[in-house]
Amino acid sequence: MLFAALFLLIVSIITISQSAVLQYDSQIINGEDVAPGEIPYQVSLQNRKTSSHFCGGSILNEYYVITAAHCVKNRIPADITIVVGTVNLNRSGVSRIIRQIISHEKYDPDNSWLNDIALIQVFTPFKPSSYIGFVTLPKQDEIVQQGTAARVSGFGRLSEDGPGSKILQRATIYIVDQEYCKNMYNKILYNIYDSQICANNPNISKGSCKGDSGGPLIANEKLVGLVSWAKGCSLTDYPTVYTRIPSYIDWIEKNAV
Repeated sequence: MLFAALFLLIVSIITISQSAVLQYDSQIINGEDVAPGEIPYQVSLQNRKTSSHFCGGSILNEYYVITAAHCVKNRIPADITIVVGTVNLNRSGVSRIIRQIISHEKYDPDNSWLNDIALIQVFTPFKPSSYIGFVTLPKQDEIVQQGTAARVSGFGRLSEDGPGSKILQRATIYIVDQEYCKNMYNKILYNIYDSQICANNPNISKGSCKGDSGGPLIANEKLVGLVSWAKGCSLTDYPTVYTRIPSYIDWIEKNAV
């Protein structure tokens, strides 16, 4: 009887431990909930008819949002609603309808998603508040050092094949050596360009997934990247590829007027 009781106790402990691991693995690529007002420039791009989230972005100024070109490819302004000022998609935020979409004229989805950047102009200006603010841009060609800690955020999937998150998530990752990123993706016949920047955590799967596209990568309190593409979600060997914002400051200033 004593042996049987001890056996049941061991089985129970193992079961509880496995459940804890499964629950841990199901969380957003090891991210954390964002507090209200913590990332006031975060945008949710939503399908206007269904109010379903499909991409991220950042508030650039009173009239413009910045996102990835692949997020708005083959879409018209009437297709999209912009939602800001909330970290919970189950609660109402501030909505804006779109006046125009400006994708980079040299965006090339057939060549490693080169120039994956777009601007969205709204009709009604964004009004700064405790929950709404503008992202800070770097200077043209500003250097972002390898190993710099960076924060990525979004409402994307909680796992590669899982559901999206209704609560805004954030994760800290690190800027990757450019040559390492180039060499890794050359193995699978993809190019990495100087107008792209790579980041991940080499020790644990952590960072963006599907639905986070267009969202901000922040380093030194500045927008240094837009979530663009990757081999899988937040892999430790293949970094996520971001549009390098310092390469596009002149383009942004020319078009966001």
